[in-house]
Amino acid sequence: MKTGNSNQLFTQVPDSNEINEYIKEYLRYSAYSNTFECFEAEIKSKQVSSKMSNKQQQQKQSNDDMPRIFQLFKTDNIKTKREINLEKEQKLFNKKYQQILQAGRQIFSVSINLLQLLHSLKETAKNESLSETLENYKIQLGKYHKVIINEGKPEGTELITEQVMHEHKTKLFKNYQDKNVDGMIEVLLSLRVNALQIAPELRKNLVYELIRNDVFNIEATEKFDFVVHLLDINNQSLRHAITSLISVISSTLRGVEYLTFNGNMIIIEKIIKILKEQENGSVTQRFCLAILQKASIKETVIPTYVHNEMIQWIISLIQKSINTKIHIFCLDFASATLANVIHTPYTLQYLEKQTRFTHQIMEQLLKFIKEQIQVSVMMHILICLSYLSKENFAKQMEECRFVERISEFVEYYSVINTENEAAEIDKKTVLDLCAHMFHPKDTSLDNSETLELNELKTEDRIREYENEQGELIFECFQDEVS
Repeated sequence: MKTGNSNQLFTQVPDSNEINEYIKEYLRYSAYSNTFECFEAEIKSKQVSSKMSNKQQQQKQSNDDMPRIFQLFKTDNIKTKREINLEKEQKLFNKKYQQILQAGRQIFSVSINLLQLLHSLKETAKNESLSETLENYKIQLGKYHKVIINEGKPEGTELITEQVMHEHKTKLFKNYQDKNVDGMIEVLLSLRVNALQIAPELRKNLVYELIRNDVFNIEATEKFDFVVHLLDINNQSLRHAITSLISVISSTLRGVEYLTFNGNMIIIEKIIKILKEQENGSVTQRFCLAILQKASIKETVIPTYVHNEMIQWIISLIQKSINTKIHIFCLDFASATLANVIHTPYTLQYLEKQTRFTHQIMEQLLKFIKEQIQVSVMMHILICLSYLSKENFAKQMEECRFVERISEFVEYYSVINTENEAAEIDKKTVLDLCAHMFHPKDTSLDNSETLELNELKTEDRIREYENEQGELIFECFQDEVS
C-alpha cells in the first residue's frame, strides 16, 4: 500500500510554475532582493524549467530525492466534510457581507439627503452653531463613507496627527466649559471614529498617543475632575460617547494605568456605578463591562471590584439570563471578569475569611453548570470553580458536594447530542477543560505558591503579549445608533 501511495504522489507532482510563484512571493516578502532577481532571471532563461523537467523524470525512479515542497503542493488533496462546510459558510457570509454593504450605501444616501435638507433650514435660520454642527456631521459621515467604499477594510495607514489630536482636546474642553453637551458628544465620537477607522496594527500606538496627549487631563493636573464630571452628567448619549472612548483607552495595560493614575480608582468606581444603572444588555452597559473586563488584568483594581459587589452583580446577571434574554457580549465579558476577579490572591484571601459568602458563590456557580447557557460563559464559570477547588475551601466543597456535582456534570455533558461540528468542538473543549482543571490529583491540592514562583505575573504576561501582537480590537455594535 505504501509503495502505491508513493507512486501516486510522484505522478501528481504540482506545476513547477505554481511553486516558482510561491517562492518568488516569499523572497519578495522577506526582502531577499538579490536572490529574487537571480531566481527570476533563471526562470526567464528557462534553465529552471528544463532542470525541473529532468528532475521530475528522476523522481519517478528515486523516492528519496523528492523535495518536501512537492509534498506540500501535491494535487491529490481530498476536501474533508469540515472543509466543505466551511466553504459553504464562507459563501453565506460573503452574501450577507454584500447585503450589509448595500444597506450601508442606502443609509448614506438617506443621510446625505437629510444633510441637504438641514442645509436648506440653515439658510433660513442663519444660525452659526447649526453651521458648525453640520460641518462636523459632514466630516464624520465622510469617515464612515470611506469605510463603506473600502468594503470594511480600514484605510488608515497613519495615526491621527498631533494637530488633529490637539484640536480635539481643545474643542472638548471648550465645550465642557460652555456646558455644551452636544459639542462634547461630537468630539468624543469623532475621536472614537478615528480609532475605529485606523488599521488594526496601529491601534495600540493610537491608544498610546491618546495617553501621551493626556486626553482627559489626568496626568497634567494629577486629578480626575474633568472625566469624573463627564461621567456624572446624566445624559445617555454622552455616557455612550465617554464610555466607548474609555473602552478604547483601556484596551492596553498602559491605558488601564492611565485611567488609574497614582492608584486612584475613581474612574473604575464611576464605571461600576453607571454599569448598575443601565438596562441589562444596553449598549452603554456593554462598554462598561468591556472597560471593567480589560481593567481586571491589573490586580490593584480588584479590591475595588470586590468592595463594590461586582461578584454579586455578575452572578445576578447570569441568573437573570436564564429566563430573560440578555446580550451575549454582556454575559461573556461579565463572566470573564468574574474569573479574573476570583483568580487573584486578594479575592481568594477575602473569600477564605467570608466563609458563608464563599459557600453561596460556590453553590450558585454549581447550579449554573446545569443550565442551558452559552458555551463561553460555561467555560468561565468552570474556570471560576477551578479557582475555588482549593484545600482552603475544603469545608465549602464538602457542603456543596463539589466533587460529586462536577463528576455528574462531566457525565451528563459527555453524552449530550450536538447539532453540528462547531457544537461538537465546543463540547470537546468543555470536557477537556474539566479534565485539566478537576483531575482527582488536583482537587485537594493548592499549588498556587508553586505557580507563582514559576510563572510571570499576570501584568508582565499582558505586557509581553501586547509587545508581541500589537493589534487590538475596539468594540463596535450594530445597535449603537439607536
